[in-house]
Amino acid sequence: MADAFVPDPDAATGDPLLRTLLEHLGSRVRREQMETWFRSLSVVRSSPDEVELSVTSQFVRDWLQRNFLGVIQDSVAAAMGGRRRVLLSQRDEDGVDSLRLLDSRHLSRGIDTILDPIVQKLDGVQKLDGVPAGGASAGSQPSAGSPGGTVGGAPLLQRSHFGTGKAGPALNPNYTFDKFVVGPCNRLVHASAIAIGENPGCAYNPLFVHGNVGLGKSHVLQAICHTVLRRDSRLRVVYASCEDFTNSYIQAIQGGQLEAFRDYHRNADLLVIDDVQFLAGKEKTQEEFFHTFNALYDAQKQIVLSSDRPPVEIPTIQERLVSRFKWGLVTEVEAPCLQTRTQIVQRKALGRGVEVPVDVARYLAERVTTNIRELEGAVTKVVGIAALTEQPVTLDLAESCMRGMPIRHHQVTVDDVMALITSEFAITVRELTGKGRTQSVSLPRQVAMFLLRQHTESSLEDIGRVFGNRDHTTVLYAVGKIGERVQTDKMFRELLDGLGNRLLTRNFRA
Repeated sequence: MADAFVPDPDAATGDPLLRTLLEHLGSRVRREQMETWFRSLSVVRSSPDEVELSVTSQFVRDWLQRNFLGVIQDSVAAAMGGRRRVLLSQRDEDGVDSLRLLDSRHLSRGIDTILDPIVQKLDGVQKLDGVPAGGASAGSQPSAGSPGGTVGGAPLLQRSHFGTGKAGPALNPNYTFDKFVVGPCNRLVHASAIAIGENPGCAYNPLFVHGNVGLGKSHVLQAICHTVLRRDSRLRVVYASCEDFTNSYIQAIQGGQLEAFRDYHRNADLLVIDDVQFLAGKEKTQEEFFHTFNALYDAQKQIVLSSDRPPVEIPTIQERLVSRFKWGLVTEVEAPCLQTRTQIVQRKALGRGVEVPVDVARYLAERVTTNIRELEGAVTKVVGIAALTEQPVTLDLAESCMRGMPIRHHQVTVDDVMALITSEFAITVRELTGKGRTQSVSLPRQVAMFLLRQHTESSLEDIGRVFGNRDHTTVLYAVGKIGERVQTDKMFRELLDGLGNRLLTRNFRA
């Protein structure tokens, strides 16, 4: 995913023409193509004979012109009721983040998501984990003996421990949107979660968030709860792990409290279940959750779920549950890119009252690449040792603290890169490794060479052999050319960051 979604400042996000055009485009191209190539599309002007559309990158404009112009012309004709000449132009970026996706239930041909307009101005507002931009104090804690305490004047909700006879822990007061680091890895999740927090039951229902351990899924889920409660503390919000839900269900059966259990969960205004993959293999619990889901959905109550994998990859789970999980928006939290990890380090340190130099933050971000919890642990170690030894946080100190800690990387293979590129650019492996020199083939080939050089241990000669025994100088030229473009073309750099994240998290399909 790209780091910013930038609309035309003169194109209202509620523009019915743009909305209709995106619907028609969404029915003709894959979701990944929508998010990569069409996310900054805006209508500049329209007339009975001509329509001008703009994007925020010359690279994207040229790619659309070469590969999607026919699709755009057909979509314009369908949206406007007649053929018109289509002009594609580039516009300056304006600092506004716009996600245009639409609930899949409103689409006619099965694309999962084209987001409804969500406009958030991110410039000047640092949504970073560690120091709040507003809202709850990081030090807010439940009062002793009380069931929850408050954050920002709203009561903290307990996790569900129905039937246990004890109160569960309160929501983490640090898990708010103000303290969430927004980057390419989680921008879609963040935007959709905010939309739900502001308007539960109406935006995306259900919201299904998936991703590897330690990437911030629980933070997002609890931030939704905090936002809903701040807006209306009278709403009934139930937050539970899947294990809590299962244990409560068993205890309700054993204690003859099944009806009370059902009333408790099915009368919620917002039901949030974390780690729903633990429903796997639990037939009776799946049956109960199926009916709970239906009751809430039919009543237009919001449902939010998280898992460590997509719905279709949860083993031994009923197909009807998988189908319902996909009714709304299914979105992934990916591994954070280097820039995002660096920001996380800086803000985690600031949360402990220490400002770390940029070189130290970057060093730690380079050492821990796939798990935010481990990254936070590294920050805690460096800051703690600096405080104990009464010395400043320096690169030498960080290197000393990290000595002996394993570098955490996913093992990216040649096949991973080839599968990603062929899927993303809609070409075959034969075309990718062949002799074709058209832009639609040569650019993906150069990107693949760059990613292989960046994410694998393949030598220039190794990469050359993958692409039909090309000379190593050809590979070196391709890597250098992509590297230069990354420095000058922000949109292209964001595309490369997104592809890199997807490699690290295996978020691609051959």
